[in-house]
Amino acid sequence: MGENAQKIGKKLEILGVDLLGMFKWNKKMSDKEIKCTRSTHKNAEGKSKKTHGIDLYMEYNDPYIGGVQGVFIECKNRAWSGINKTQIESWVNEEINLIDCARNNSELQEFYSDGADKNCALLLINCNDEKFNQAKFDEYLSCIQIPNKRTPYKVFIAGNNMIEKWDAIARMIKESYHDDLSVLYPSINNSQPISEKYWSINHLFSKYVFCETKEQVRVGRTGDIHINKVLVIFFFDKISAESFQYMWSMCRSFQYENQYEAFDICFWTESKDENDYITENFITILSNYDDGKVSKDIIDSIRIKFLLNRKLNPVDNN
Repeated sequence: MGENAQKIGKKLEILGVDLLGMFKWNKKMSDKEIKCTRSTHKNAEGKSKKTHGIDLYMEYNDPYIGGVQGVFIECKNRAWSGINKTQIESWVNEEINLIDCARNNSELQEFYSDGADKNCALLLINCNDEKFNQAKFDEYLSCIQIPNKRTPYKVFIAGNNMIEKWDAIARMIKESYHDDLSVLYPSINNSQPISEKYWSINHLFSKYVFCETKEQVRVGRTGDIHINKVLVIFFFDKISAESFQYMWSMCRSFQYENQYEAFDICFWTESKDENDYITENFITILSNYDDGKVSKDIIDSIRIKFLLNRKLNPVDNN
């Protein structure tokens, strides 16, 4: 890797810390090297591995596991020609082998929170030559083969498009909600639904993320202050009538529909046509949902917002 590529890779690592820090993840360590303790771990030449490198290790509280989730984060910075199915498969295997050796490594225990679940990795892949192809990238991911492990590990993979979405979310949280936004953890298997500042890795890869905030509203002639509860929905699904209806069916299923005074729907779009479709049709589609059983008060309280997609010009983003 050339000197310039190394600098870009370091910037990606810093971006990872800053970006995931916006979602209330805590950096525990970075740039560590540990000895490989498994004879089955091989390098690209098929020889036994000597060491494993850790770019980043971060943690966050996860109510669904009832404790701390640790995540080993690997940052790869490559030209598009260097990103393919075989290479991604190799990187994923490297992360799995790293978890094998790192989770119980005695030299790293001081960095781990007590009882932290250290079975998760996040692979950030940045294409640095503006040739990133999302469709081809998805095809690569669908074809990779991962060896079976006695202990199940979770490996998440994010390319340019996903990283850009996270950056757009973080920007909106900071600029529109002044960092005062909590993500909702709906009830699963009779668990208690809760609201927390930290985002799980599952939220970051979800098509719909439900959050809440509060806002001050002046009411009446006296201008008295009323505190409104606002449901904020980040929407990353396909832009269509069916997905709009599915989103609202979840609001109803989670019993959010009647808990809030206002509803902000924050859309990620890829084109001006998608923006126009939302602006022209979203409210009408929701008004007709379930034979018009969404109340007029709710419809009137819905606000449409667009996340900043840097590939669109400023006009298209409005």
